[in-house]
Amino acid sequence: MADSLTKLLNYIVERPLMQNEAREAERDASVVQDVPAEIGAIAEESRTQAARLAPSFADGIRMAAQSGGRVTVDDTDPRGNDIADAFARFLVTTGLATSQSSDLSEGHYRYTFDVNWPRLQALAGSAGINLDDALRSAS
Repeated sequence: MADSLTKLLNYIVERPLMQNEAREAERDASVVQDVPAEIGAIAEESRTQAARLAPSFADGIRMAAQSGGRVTVDDTDPRGNDIADAFARFLVTTGLATSQSSDLSEGHYRYTFDVNWPRLQALAGSAGINLDDALRSAS
């Protein structure tokens, strides 16, 4: 059984992320495209990435909770890179966080994410998840 933070990630994928992707696919569609098939492929890829990044997403959410919503990671560290990937894919694209990056060197970056904690808590509530309880049980 998935823990609450994984359930939250899956809810983000199925609700705000796929709603955004569907709107974008429909807006950009041509008459020859199979929009439902395209949306289905995007959904499957998003689910696959969510499954791969779920532990990093949970780590990042725990870090954000401990720091008032701000998380800074470097892509030179595999864990930091995966947290950045998870946050960019699932929080920034859905408006649940903002991000800034700074160049480190040789194509590497430091990312700072500011999680919109009230929006994330509200979304978690919509998913039937008490985010505070989820964080306590994940500690």
